Amino acid sequence: MPVTGGVTRRDGIGLLAGALFAPRLPRGVPPGVAAILERTLALDPSALNTDWFGTLLVKGLLDWARRGRAEARDFARRWFESHLRSGRLSAFSGPKSRVVQAGGIAITTYAGHFGLAFPCYELFLQTGDARARRVCVEVADVILHQTARNHLGMVLHDDTVEFTIPDVCYFVVTPLMIAYALDPARHGVYRDQAVFQLRAFIDVFLSKETGLAKTILTKEGLGKSYWTRATGWLLWAMTGVLRHLPPGEVRFAGFARDLASLAGGIERVQDPGGGLRLFLNDPHSPLETTGTAMCAMGLHEAIRRNWLDARFSPVAERAWSFVLDRLSPAGEISGAYTGWAVPAERGVVEMDRRPMGWIPGFVLSAASEMATRA
Repeated sequence: MPVTGGVTRRDGIGLLAGALFAPRLPRGVPPGVAAILERTLALDPSALNTDWFGTLLVKGLLDWARRGRAEARDFARRWFESHLRSGRLSAFSGPKSRVVQAGGIAITTYAGHFGLAFPCYELFLQTGDARARRVCVEVADVILHQTARNHLGMVLHDDTVEFTIPDVCYFVVTPLMIAYALDPARHGVYRDQAVFQLRAFIDVFLSKETGLAKTILTKEGLGKSYWTRATGWLLWAMTGVLRHLPPGEVRFAGFARDLASLAGGIERVQDPGGGLRLFLNDPHSPLETTGTAMCAMGLHEAIRRNWLDARFSPVAERAWSFVLDRLSPAGEISGAYTGWAVPAERGVVEMDRRPMGWIPGFVLSAASEMATRA
């Protein structure tokens, strides 16, 4: 719920949570971020699924495990173990696709399941668990060998449709580059497919005129809208590849130029208050928190790693300030679009309709990145 002035009882609880967690978190952590951590760590880990609703939230926890919250790593381990033991596909709300195995964990060929690689990669880096490494490599193998493609060779959203979206790019190229980092015997295969997919998605979705990403590509052609998270997903796809691609690699410079073009597009449409509109080319559409958080996080990392000129730093900082204004001390996030690409392309406005695990996951990961300085 939005904060409308004064401190409610729930806000007071969030402030107390921030105070309680302060000794175990870096100084200056927003109370709302501490409250999200507290609320998530109180859950049963097995209740979080292997779709992106669960995996992005577990990844956000692991980002904070790096910042001193050992309980977050413990939680992620228990989540991982529960799905290894289960052997069953956990319930999820996405489209039905073929059930496959990745390191002993059941997922499907729906792109939202490929995010399983994100927390598993962090678990491997933080704990050395070889089982988590195996999951990452086998997710990449599913992408390589079992996903549906369109006439351009781009991975489709799932088995049942003939469209793809920038979300798919992120959930495809980032796990492929994780496998590139983990498997020296076959790393070139993963890298080349990631680079192919990213180039194809950029060439289709990134508008040269606006510097923004279109929302959807169907068999009828490219959509008309510029949904805010479409630009966020394409930005995250770029950083997901550049994070592992050697700077001297011949294709690196081209992706860096595309990144600068996207950053310029974001800068041009940013609201004076720092937010981004639900439809980036429509100044009458509502300001939207999750896409703004994505852009703050992606731009900040790109600047921090010297992939992007530091002149974009104010864009990232203003965007993050906007997000914090919509995060109450109790950890409630307002202004989130709870639809997805297909209704967005139809112009459907659906704000704050229902809680979704990926929303606090976005905020945890973005908060961790925004607190990283070098």
